[in-house]
Amino acid sequence: MGASNFAETLRLQALRRADREALVDGADRWTYAQLDADVDRHAAALLDAGITPADLVAVLGRNTATYVIELLAIARIGAISVPLNWRLHTSEQTYVVEQAGITGLLYDDDFAGTAADLVAATGIRVAVANGGQAVPGAQLLAGLLDRQPAGVRVPDAQKAPGDIHRLLYTSGTTAHPKGVIHTCGNLTANHLAQVLELELTQHDRILVSAPLFHVSGLEAPGLAVFTAGATMVLTPTFKAEDIARIAARERVTGMVLAAQILFGLLDLLDLPQPPDLSALRYLLFAGVAPTVRRDVKRRLPHVRLIDTFGMTELCNGVCYMDAAHEDSKIGALGAPFPGVHIRIVDEHFRPVPPGTDGEIIIRGEKISPGYWNDEEANKRTRRDGWFLTGDVGRLDEDGYLWFVDRRTDLIKSGGENVAGAEIERVVAQHPDVAEVAVIGVPDPQWDEVPKAFVILRDGATATGEDIRAHCRLHLARFKVPKYVDVVKALPRNDSGKVLKRELRQP
Repeated sequence: MGASNFAETLRLQALRRADREALVDGADRWTYAQLDADVDRHAAALLDAGITPADLVAVLGRNTATYVIELLAIARIGAISVPLNWRLHTSEQTYVVEQAGITGLLYDDDFAGTAADLVAATGIRVAVANGGQAVPGAQLLAGLLDRQPAGVRVPDAQKAPGDIHRLLYTSGTTAHPKGVIHTCGNLTANHLAQVLELELTQHDRILVSAPLFHVSGLEAPGLAVFTAGATMVLTPTFKAEDIARIAARERVTGMVLAAQILFGLLDLLDLPQPPDLSALRYLLFAGVAPTVRRDVKRRLPHVRLIDTFGMTELCNGVCYMDAAHEDSKIGALGAPFPGVHIRIVDEHFRPVPPGTDGEIIIRGEKISPGYWNDEEANKRTRRDGWFLTGDVGRLDEDGYLWFVDRRTDLIKSGGENVAGAEIERVVAQHPDVAEVAVIGVPDPQWDEVPKAFVILRDGATATGEDIRAHCRLHLARFKVPKYVDVVKALPRNDSGKVLKRELRQP
């Protein structure tokens, strides 16, 4: 399916597989014909509300059918969607809205307070409440839908592969989130690769538990489920027991899990009556130790275990471990997807031999063309058509990627990227702080958590808890340092740069 506007894919599936189940959200179910009709109705409602193809439309909500339908409706109209990370602090959300130039907002009742602040403080022109809490100036989605005539149809906006489909904001390695551009062509390339690499068919039932503001929720395989004519099953929570229950009830055949959820699933599999996962044929994850991987395989011997290397800038993964080598190359991340080229280079941008560590650089049709309104970041991360990940890895003789180390100063906490520089910027605003350095330290539940090393100003008496309290006023909870050490000095090199590698030493 080579449609540049993804909504065209849904239209085609409604013709080919009208009565097959497309979407499941709790007790609510949609066939492909019903889903396509509902997307038309929502698209007409958004147009009625004042959304135009020129708008950037933010969506602030949890994983629900309404969220999926709204993303598809935005695509049908031809506007650009911007899924918002609801874990961010309101001040961080405000930055994203203003940096992107967002003019439309669709929100759930759970986030009505944030929506009110954003509408009052930014250039949002149209706000639509998915539930019943209409903030000042907002319209209710239910009323907009009621005004649409039965059988309403909205033509799919014509899009070229280079046109922008969405922006996804990621913390990356800088102090502010960066808007990663995903084009219509990026989606087409990723969806075809997902169908091929995961061997998806119309008989698959894929659970989406990762949040839909995250690339793993949207594209692993995410919307590619519809490209395959398969069924997307949603879960609104990240609890292992809920995911296992829904997977068993819905006979789920594939899912992607964050590491901490995987650990919870292992505990459930040890119960006297473990969840029935006999329908599951693949499990996708990243960053799990080989010992854990073997433990999962022992409990689920019939399941293909897939490790991957992915980033928002890559429109999800660029390699999946194949079933033939998941044991013999345990620890590797797989070989590149079709249409993706991975190279390892030295500090002079020269390719290195197989087995040699170097920076991972990538190019291909599914790679983002750049960051929204951020030419400095684009220049820093693009060279001769390649995207420079900043990660260190190696390729073996067979072309399989092995990950060595993550990007400097990037903290992986609970599946989220947390920039040390962003936390440092907030800590430095405390009146008692003279200098600060933030690193990630291991954590059994969240993989890593932030730790701050602080030098106080002369005569200052602030404690570590005082610093944490200050951070809670300005940062999302998962970015607040779990540990704060008040120190007399920070290790530095000859040029005065803080040596964070020394801070990471036990």
